[in-house]
This record gives sequence, structure tokens and C-alpha cells, in this order.
Amino acid sequence: MKKSGLTKAVAVLLVMAMVLPGCGSSEEEDPQRAKRKGEKETFTEAKGAKGAEDTADMADTGDAEDEIPLEQMDLIKYNYYVELNNDIIEIMDSIEYYYEVVDYTEEFSLLPDTGLTYGYRVYGKNTDILDDCVILADMEPDYGEMDTLVKEMEEPLRALMETFLEISSSHDYADNQYQKAKEYHAVIYANADAFIAVAPAFLDAIDEMGDARVEEEENRLKEEGMLINYNASRAISIGRKVLDEAAGQGVNDENLTELDLTEIRKLHDELVAVVADFDAATADNDQLVKESLSNSRPFDGLLDGLIDALEWMMKQAESGQLPDMSGSGAPLGSLGHFSYVLGQCIDRYNSVFVE
Repeated sequence: MKKSGLTKAVAVLLVMAMVLPGCGSSEEEDPQRAKRKGEKETFTEAKGAKGAEDTADMADTGDAEDEIPLEQMDLIKYNYYVELNNDIIEIMDSIEYYYEVVDYTEEFSLLPDTGLTYGYRVYGKNTDILDDCVILADMEPDYGEMDTLVKEMEEPLRALMETFLEISSSHDYADNQYQKAKEYHAVIYANADAFIAVAPAFLDAIDEMGDARVEEEENRLKEEGMLINYNASRAISIGRKVLDEAAGQGVNDENLTELDLTEIRKLHDELVAVVADFDAATADNDQLVKESLSNSRPFDGLLDGLIDALEWMMKQAESGQLPDMSGSGAPLGSLGHFSYVLGQCIDRYNSVFVE
């Protein structure tokens, strides 16, 4: 397993879709890992997703597909696959953090002089979403490769989720010459490579599907005059395009000075214009009422911060000097910092418009 293979995925936005009848009621990160939150978290209809809990329960009786319209099942399945996408990203993070402390060898061995404690920033996940997605993988609509990938990664992903969850709550891992840590390591070493061999393909597939759904949703929001929601979504989509442009050039914080800013400058100007439209919309009381918002600053300046982070990154790339990555966080001017701020915008979008 090459560590660099774990640093390319980024989180996607949850797609706000119209709620279908019966769907339900209306620490700054490491620069490479932070990038995941800009690329792979999808905008999802969280309200609709909640309805899948009942759907998954019904799946055991074979009644779900008969009782729920296919269009609604599509929304439910997509929402749950997005949730799984985000769980996968967190497990990928935990694998990378784990191997910053533990040597990548079959026999358990702590790396020397890391200054980090065993279990540093390792967090597990319960398997509820995975369990539901395994059921949904056999249900209509057929998602083709994504359904297959869910089944292929179920076993290693489940083992990693459960093991990292145990590590994150373990206080006696060092007893008996790290006996528990050795047992945990055996599971991680046996499953991490198999998981990493499959997970990126799933992330790419849901990312592609998410892009299409976000575009469709943004068109709907614009047509319906939901200008605050629309411009917030557009700002985040532009931020993701910045990361995509850097990734397409093969640029990260280790070679940031090689970044060609031609397209990024265009994206910067577009972002500035979109945020200006967002500010104008939030300054209109009638628009706030139309979108049922009580706060005239629903993003508390986060979108302005996204512009600032992009401008710092552009200046850093032009300076001929690489950002100082020796600390534990993502410094100003780094792609990692831009991605971190984008992740904050994604979280805020979901809390304001989706949840």
C-alpha cells in the first residue's frame, strides 16, 4: 500500500433534491487529507435519506421494492451511497494516520521518533450505513459497477471500521507488550490493501453521479428563484473545480509552484461574482422569507473565507516558494488550507439547506 494513494480523494456535497412523498419530514486537517472533503462529499437530500432506514428494514421481507416507487428508491439508494462514500473517506484517513505511527510491515512495530501516540487521529465507524448499502446493492434501481463495488469492499471495510472503532476507544493497547495493538494490526494489515484497491473506484463513480445531480439541482434552484441556496451551491461547485484543476495538473502542496493558474484565475473571478450574488440575495428580506431563512448571514463569512483561501493559494503558487508543511495543520497558501475551508462550506451548506 502506497500512502500517496490515500491522498487523492476528497469529500462531495450532499445534493438537495425535492423531498418525494413519503420520504420523511421536511480540527484543521492535514493538507492532503483535507482535499478529500472538497472532492468526494456529495450534496445529498438528507431528509430523503432518512426514509431509507425503514426501507432497509423492509428489505429483509422483500416488500421494499414493491411498496416504494422507483424514483423514490433511486433517491434513497443514492443518498445512502453518498453516506457510505463519506464513511469510506474517513476510513481512508484513519488508515493513513495509522501508518504515520505504525510501520507498514506484517509484524507490528511502532515507527521511531514520530512524536505521535498510537491511535493518533484514528476513528472508526459503526457499520449501519454499510449494512444498509449491502442490502440496497441488490435492489432496484441497478447502479451497475457501484453495486458490485459495495459488495466487493464489504468484508475489508467492515473489518477496518470495527477495528478502528476499537482502537479509538482502547486504553489498554500497550498491556502485555502491546498484545491488543498486535491483534488490531493483524486485521488492518490484512484488509487495508484490499479495501484501498476497490474504494477509489467507488468514490469516483459516486463523484461522477453527484456532479450530474448537483448540476440538475442547481438548475432547479435557479429556475425557482432560490438564489441564496443556488449561489451557495455554485460557490462550492467552483471550489471543487479548483481542486479538480490542480489534481488534473498533477499538482499538490509538494509541487504547488508548478501550478498553472490560467484556469484557476477564471474560477477565482467566477467565485467572486457568485459570492457577490449570494451576499445580495441574503441582503434581501423577501428572499430570506422565500427560502425560509431567519439568518441574513447563514454562512457567517465562510464563502468570503473561501475566496481568501484561494487568493492565498494563488499567491503562494506565484511566489516560487512551497508552503511550509512541517506543522500538523494546513498552512495559509496551501491547497490543503483551501480544501479545509471548502470542507467547512460543505458542512455549513448541509446544515443550512439539507439537514
